[in-house]
Amino acid sequence: MIPVSLTGFTGYFIFDPRLSFKIVSVSIGILFLAISASVLNQIQETGSDRKMERTQKRPLPSGNIKPRQALLFFSWNLFAGMALVYLSGNLTAVLIGLIAIAWYNGIYTYAKKLTAFAVVPGALTGVFPPLIGWVAAGGGLWDKPIIFLEFLFFTGQIPHFWLLILKYGEEYANAGLPSLTRIMNRTQIGRLTFTWILTSVIAAIFLCYFEIIQTKLIVGILLIASGILIWQFSELIRQSGNKNLYRKYSILLDSYFLLVLILLISDRIIL
Repeated sequence: MIPVSLTGFTGYFIFDPRLSFKIVSVSIGILFLAISASVLNQIQETGSDRKMERTQKRPLPSGNIKPRQALLFFSWNLFAGMALVYLSGNLTAVLIGLIAIAWYNGIYTYAKKLTAFAVVPGALTGVFPPLIGWVAAGGGLWDKPIIFLEFLFFTGQIPHFWLLILKYGEEYANAGLPSLTRIMNRTQIGRLTFTWILTSVIAAIFLCYFEIIQTKLIVGILLIASGILIWQFSELIRQSGNKNLYRKYSILLDSYFLLVLILLISDRIIL
């Protein structure tokens, strides 16, 4: 949930590049909202989590935490998050946070039981945290910088999940959830994932093309990092059957997005 909060921090900072109590408060509020969505999701999926080795040791399916305790934890985080975002931001930012939770827990969580492609609409949850930060800082819903940043995080959610499916797809299928591994072979899934990686890189370069990132040095760093990411992920097409590589790819992808956030923040500091 910390990276989710960091995207909210970045959304706020690129509109108002000052380190203040408000930006910290809004970022913590986004963290609490993200935690509440995750807790509610685990309450909703306790049954299927018990059937998968990857998730059966989570607090609810393992019995370490009771559903009532989880509901109280969900409620506390939800109201704490709403309060912080409202007090240091505004009501619009709070409403965006509630829409994000409704989308994630009310649509995506149930869509996963219906289609193996639920991650595509589900990836919209990635656009909300930076938008909350941007709007809380005083930005508009349709401002160009935040739209391109939202598009970047939308595209990045999809390959991240499909990397997970490449490793744990059979567990999802055995738990009764639709899985891409029952529709495509691993080579096809690897190629599809690589395509979305390219889309994410293009979205990141858009930040430079539309002068959201302006400093030449930072543009150069982003272009070099993008080239390295594409080169590294090209291996995915050739070795889609090797499960041991997927942790490496996940770390690479997460590191790339973290670098983009750092570069965005650095660009605003330099400017």
